Amino acid sequence: MKAAMQNLLSLPLFKGLASDELDTILGKVNALVKHFEKSDYIYLAGDAVESIGIVVAGTVQMIKEDIMGDKSIITTMGSGSIFAENFLGHDKQDEKTNVSYFAASDSEVLMVPFGKVLTDLSNNDPCRNKLLTNMISIMASNNAQLIEKTEILCKKTLRGKIMTYLEQEAKRNGSTEFEIPFNRTDMANYLDADRSALTRELARMKDCGLIDFDKRNFKILKFE
Repeated sequence: MKAAMQNLLSLPLFKGLASDELDTILGKVNALVKHFEKSDYIYLAGDAVESIGIVVAGTVQMIKEDIMGDKSIITTMGSGSIFAENFLGHDKQDEKTNVSYFAASDSEVLMVPFGKVLTDLSNNDPCRNKLLTNMISIMASNNAQLIEKTEILCKKTLRGKIMTYLEQEAKRNGSTEFEIPFNRTDMANYLDADRSALTRELARMKDCGLIDFDKRNFKILKFE
């Protein structure tokens, strides 16, 4: 934990905390940094959630899988992102996730029993109040990401889904040229589309001058 302290201090949840304050809090709540290999599950749908996860390094995906094993990517999270926070404040018996969290690359995740932050730290503790303020801000950001995904899924055509997603990425990057975080398989899963259909539609959009791309690098040429 000591070796990772500087990295942890740079994470949004710990904004405004000093090194000794963070060290004390993590010790009190028994937080642990865990390593997950690529393709490891951090939580499976139906698992009881006892800790929120904070991505220190790597990439974690929130996914939904059907009984046939087909995967839909709900959101992708990089360093500093928090997951499983939606289960905070529930009764213990209800703290089960209906989605899975999956390491999309080798990842380091800080597992924090956030319930202990609420119960084991004094209400007057300024560090506790900083954590809660930061958590509210992060949850608002996470909700905004889910709204973006809803905007994509509301589109009736595959082209509409693709353009909405690419426009969101352009806005996020502040440029019409950008690199997306997905390979084609994951992009299809994120858009809830068939991979072959996605590949064909991207080619059509390139041919008609809407977009240009090379692997993960995209450029929007025309906005619909």
